[in-house]
Amino acid sequence: MGPKRFSVVAWGVLGYSLGVIVWGYFLRVSESGDGCGTDWPLCDGAIVPSAAEFPTWIEYTHRLSSGLALLLVVVMALWARSLFRHGHPVRTAAAASLFFTVTESLFGAILVILGWVAGDVSTGRILIRPFHVTNTFLLMASLGLMAWWAHRGVQRLPSFLEPPTRAVLPAGFALLLVAATGSWTGLAGTAFPVESVGEGIGQYLEPSHLLIYLRTVHPAVALITIILLFRMASVVRSSSGDPVARRLSAIVLFLAGIQLALGPLTIVLLHPTALRLVHLWTADLLWLSILFLGSTLAEGPGSTSERSYYRTGDSERSPREAATP
Repeated sequence: MGPKRFSVVAWGVLGYSLGVIVWGYFLRVSESGDGCGTDWPLCDGAIVPSAAEFPTWIEYTHRLSSGLALLLVVVMALWARSLFRHGHPVRTAAAASLFFTVTESLFGAILVILGWVAGDVSTGRILIRPFHVTNTFLLMASLGLMAWWAHRGVQRLPSFLEPPTRAVLPAGFALLLVAATGSWTGLAGTAFPVESVGEGIGQYLEPSHLLIYLRTVHPAVALITIILLFRMASVVRSSSGDPVARRLSAIVLFLAGIQLALGPLTIVLLHPTALRLVHLWTADLLWLSILFLGSTLAEGPGSTSERSYYRTGDSERSPREAATP
């Protein structure tokens, strides 16, 4: 099975992993993180819970789907190691995907064992949330670039520090900051629900918890980030001669516009679960689009080639050479 087959499967693993991540968002929003108690990896002391309630099944299915995701990433890492040469971008991204999948599992275990789930608003949970979300985004980045580089046939790691890509870096880092601060806003919205916009404004006039202060950071950072994204994508769309980069910049503009509308709408409608999930899922797609755009701009001439070398046994051969008996 060659690079083309690997590319197809890599896209599938990315799609499945995004589904697991969104299910994890639902787990948090629905306050089902304590569905299995503080047992890990068991659920309420059992491999399969019996007569379980709704939160338990939410938590249990998330653990099962996360375990399958880990197995899939292990397979992809081993496959990439056997298929691509040492130092190949796809092989590097696959190894990074495995690392961040393991750390993602560790974050989940820590949260469960320490009881930092559901409605808990302890200092420990507040401190760990941004790191957990950042790890999730780095995991998405690794899986996304693994699929993208395999699809594009990239032969060397693109440099994101070259002039064509420098404009993308600030926007990418800003989006990571938006995600990190958004973890506080989401936690505050779950822990301190309101029944009207006026009641929500009243929380700021007389804050009762540190999270009330912290969630004010997210809208400001998000607005600055949206401005950066609009500026960066508009410049790329008007100046780049690469049709792929132009299409990706248009996608970034579109998704950034949606996020600009979804943020205030979520607040006005008092944080409905469905809208929060759409908001989070759109952020994931925006993050991947920025990564693909930055990679495309950074690839430059010679980064892709018809001679897409991969490993066959102990030798490295091109697809054309591999087809020769």
